[in-house]
Amino acid sequence: MKRLLTESWVIGKNEILIQMRNPLWLFFGLFQPIVYLLLFSPFLSGIANAPGFPAENAIQFFVPGLLILNILFGSSFAGFGLINQLRSGFIERIRVTPISRLAIVIGLIVRAPAVVLVQSSILVITAFFMGFRLSFWGAHILVILMILIGLAMSSISYTVALLAKDEGTLAAITNFFTLPLMLLSGIMLPITFAPKLIRRISVIDPFRYAVDPFL
Repeated sequence: MKRLLTESWVIGKNEILIQMRNPLWLFFGLFQPIVYLLLFSPFLSGIANAPGFPAENAIQFFVPGLLILNILFGSSFAGFGLINQLRSGFIERIRVTPISRLAIVIGLIVRAPAVVLVQSSILVITAFFMGFRLSFWGAHILVILMILIGLAMSSISYTVALLAKDEGTLAAITNFFTLPLMLLSGIMLPITFAPKLIRRISVIDPFRYAVDPFL
């Protein structure tokens, strides 16, 4: 078990360092959620006093949803990196080493959630100065939810990438599922404002239940 954890840590750390060394990603990747926060939250402030709005203000509603949205999309597109690694021969080279196959899988899967958690930390700090508040236990629950969602979506993305082996196909499949999941979850706009039929359909969206506890 210790060897498995060590090997997984080595693979995961290498994946994270490769991404962190990209200066363009450091700027655009880390600060993209903040741009969403600054540009979109003012639109919600106009409807924050409307009957049925699920939170006391726009920031309290939007930030938890934006965090879930960030982990949803950040992890769902993790498979693109795997396709590139397959084409470059990186996976084949690492498979001939004594490293456990399971350690390779774990190391690759944890990269996207770890990176998105860094993004989310910056987002929460920014939102705090805009009036966002979260309880001690609420923060812990949110982090656990994000880790679980990140691991699940990364695993699915890698599975689809292995089957598709093509960026275009992976992008089409990912967008086909993630966009409806986002819209039906009430992340961007309160689901209570949706027509009755949409509210009924949203019951089957698991991400709706990831957002509701924080409203």
